[in-house]
Amino acid sequence: MYYTTNYFHKPNHIMLTKKSILFFLITLLATSISAQYIKNKQFSLYNYNLTVSKDFVEEIIELESFIDNIKTYNDPGNEKLNAILVHIIYYNLKDKLTQELEIEILPINTFMREVKYDDNGYPKTNIRNAIRKGDSRYYFKVEAQLESLTKKKREESPELFIDIDYPVTYPELTITITVNNKEGIIPVAKWIGTTTPKYPLAINKYLLKGFDNTDMIIEPAEKLQKDNLYLMLDRAIYNTIQDHINK
Repeated sequence: MYYTTNYFHKPNHIMLTKKSILFFLITLLATSISAQYIKNKQFSLYNYNLTVSKDFVEEIIELESFIDNIKTYNDPGNEKLNAILVHIIYYNLKDKLTQELEIEILPINTFMREVKYDDNGYPKTNIRNAIRKGDSRYYFKVEAQLESLTKKKREESPELFIDIDYPVTYPELTITITVNNKEGIIPVAKWIGTTTPKYPLAINKYLLKGFDNTDMIIEPAEKLQKDNLYLMLDRAIYNTIQDHINK
């Protein structure tokens, strides 16, 4: 009886190793793309979502009449605070990304009638559809989240609240940008920027200055400018851009 050896047979563990290597190379490629030179490249927004936590809304309830009187660009329905914040957050972010990264961001209606838009006029689609309908080198999604950490902060750092006899909030603002290129649905980058105030913020009209159709001038850090949501937005955007630069 003769026995033959199949020299083309590969042990399972070797096959698994090759799959692992392939997965690693794909992951490495996606990571390297996030750091490539994107200057002068076109970006299209395909999704934008702003979430304001229920806790934060309830904390600033005494500003309800003030908020209701702030003029917005669209019919807010039952989400007036969201309508006040949503445009300024996006357009400040867009301006800083354009300036700092030297990229071109197309208008939010660049897809025309090819995709759905939310009540605020921002595209509301997925990356598959964006790539199919669009004509940009890159596509990006923005997620902004504003929430209250007041309760948690009172427990962790009670010293911050000593001698405060007026209503305050301790918010956290996070911006997440997910980037895809025109080649596929696997994200090639994710930039995240988060900020909180150094101290609890008083719940008064100044909290929303800059979002209430009034100008808010951002002064140099050494001026120790009184903090509010608009200044937090500026820091969150800066941290988001730095997250990209440092990767």
